Amino acid sequence: MNFFRMIKMDFKRMFLSGKFYFAIAGAMLVTVLNISQEAMQSRWNASVYYLVVSSHGVGAFFEVFSVLAVLPFALSYWEDSRNGYLRCIETRIGRTAYCWSHLVVAFFGSVISIFLGMAVVYGVLALKIPWIKKEELETLTVSLSYGNGLVLPFYLAARFGVEAVKYAFMAVFALMISGKIKNLFVLVSTPALFYYASQLVAEALQLPGQMRWYQLHGGSIRNFKDFFVIAGYFLILTGMEGVIFVRVVKRRAQNG
Repeated sequence: MNFFRMIKMDFKRMFLSGKFYFAIAGAMLVTVLNISQEAMQSRWNASVYYLVVSSHGVGAFFEVFSVLAVLPFALSYWEDSRNGYLRCIETRIGRTAYCWSHLVVAFFGSVISIFLGMAVVYGVLALKIPWIKKEELETLTVSLSYGNGLVLPFYLAARFGVEAVKYAFMAVFALMISGKIKNLFVLVSTPALFYYASQLVAEALQLPGQMRWYQLHGGSIRNFKDFFVIAGYFLILTGMEGVIFVRVVKRRAQNG
């Protein structure tokens, strides 16, 4: 019961926070900037599908998205440990419930903000330009049916979902180590640093493809099954971050 009470409080706290809505607005703005060049070059004679594919996820704005993903709730533990709220709530709820609640809300807060930021922009564009052109249908996987065009929006939503889950995993990494970092600027930069460090480590150790999480993105899916596999993969990694986060918080409490 303590966990559900805590998670309800945390979601309410996030939805009342301006940072959550700033992250959504920021994701919308960055999505527009990311596709603006392709859209202008085509003189807006392009489809939503073409703009999604040509954008390569978030492209050059990767670092900005990684910061936006942190804003909804990944800074919560860092804030709580400095304003005295942590000591007050831990005595009533317990550290374990506190940690897992913050992780869940940080994860889904990032997913919602990044997903909405991308989906709203492309959804508005769909009112002005077609979802897909006939000649582009040939580039799509045969495992999806586009007979009446109704499946395509769901496929694009799955691509946005993969991007959102990936950034949420990175945001939870910031939450996980927030107890070790005092500088806020460094903390919001850790997802991007984690991304690049993972590449260096994987290359140096010649890790197998299954451990190269950074290679996964919206373009990695070819059907809906891929979406669930990739989303499940990031959920498992996020759960591992949660285990570490709980241990870090408890050890910090023991050390005073």
